[in-house]
Amino acid sequence: MNKNFIKRLRLNPLILLGSLAVISMMVSCGDDDGDDPGAAIPAVISISPESGEAGDNVTITGTDLGNATLVSFGTVPATIVSNTATEIVATVPESATTGKVSVTTAGGVGISPGDFTVVIIGAVTITEVSPVSAEIGGTVMITGTDMATVSSVKIGTTDATIVGTTDTSVEIMVGTGTPLGLSTITVVNDGGTNTTSTESLKFYVIKLVDQNMIGDFEDSADPDKKTFTGSADAEESTIHGKSNDPVVLENATALPPAIDGVFFQMEGFSSTDFSGSYAAGLNLSTQAAGTFTDFFGDATAEEIYFNILINFGTLPDGYAESENEEDYVAGFRFRFDGDDYEYRVTIKELTDMGFMPDENGWYDLSVPATLFTDDAALGTFAFGDLLRFGLASRRNYGSGTTLPLSADNGGVFWSMSFDNVSISVGGPHSSL
Repeated sequence: MNKNFIKRLRLNPLILLGSLAVISMMVSCGDDDGDDPGAAIPAVISISPESGEAGDNVTITGTDLGNATLVSFGTVPATIVSNTATEIVATVPESATTGKVSVTTAGGVGISPGDFTVVIIGAVTITEVSPVSAEIGGTVMITGTDMATVSSVKIGTTDATIVGTTDTSVEIMVGTGTPLGLSTITVVNDGGTNTTSTESLKFYVIKLVDQNMIGDFEDSADPDKKTFTGSADAEESTIHGKSNDPVVLENATALPPAIDGVFFQMEGFSSTDFSGSYAAGLNLSTQAAGTFTDFFGDATAEEIYFNILINFGTLPDGYAESENEEDYVAGFRFRFDGDDYEYRVTIKELTDMGFMPDENGWYDLSVPATLFTDDAALGTFAFGDLLRFGLASRRNYGSGTTLPLSADNGGVFWSMSFDNVSISVGGPHSSL
């Protein structure tokens, strides 16, 4: 500090008093902020129980929770019953809503990792929404308690139409104008209002690509429908077609039980020497540029999903458990003029994502476009420029070198069945 200024402070008491006042104001403002640079930021680890009614006591555990100045359920302050460095007991406030719980101390604010569900006495409880996604006009079943007197249901902020109610369920129709994407559901009955959390109970409003663009396996005679077509490699000895086609019925050896009527079948003998792991490709007939522009709109890769019912057949021992990224079983494709986005999936990846087959080996898959890549990485093409989509059977096994490939010539048999291929915008889609 300037020596002359110090000398003036000694000589002029008015300057000294003014400086002390400014310093006092600065200290006061720091206290109002509630942040003490020397104090640790609190961390909330868990809440027990994870749901309750207004007036219930809940236990918040964590670290550096001592001397908490505020506990809030959402934005509503709660009464603190007891407080230690690792545990707080607080009372759920009357006007609390489902959401995060926060703890404020001198060190800052700690927020719960998950939501606390507020149970409203007399209001419905919501335990399940099925299916997890639906289109505008689609029906959805909401399961829970106290549903008989439901008078209103909203998806986000848009009214849904009530189709029917029972004591344990309400069936609704997704209303016109409901925004696409992940959404809350609000249900009102005689006892009050309850709203789902998008973290603990996920529901998506979606749109699906027009079925007329991808064809109906049961009616390929309709000229307005574009069916999937095979592009089998001759050296792979591949057969392909609808599961009820005479050629497929006569030659196929690995047709699984149908999951949804007629499906598409590909099978043959693979050879890593002839064509790597590529066995056969099935693609929608190429569409004119711009066909999908209106469908995709300004949707991003995070909002776009590739959906399929698929059966990978019998795999060699250990292949399904392999963590080698080259041990894939299929390539899902978005085809553009000059390149693909493709997701080459392994069974291990599907398992890690939570997908499991049914008793007959069928998977009900919905995978985000963010998993798809190409040589230039996702983002090279706008999805509105899509020309077609489909899949390839890709297997990292087989060693035949003599044509025609067969088990006798060292080939390794593979099969793949699929149905209900579609693209959704707004969230994942399940066919089951």
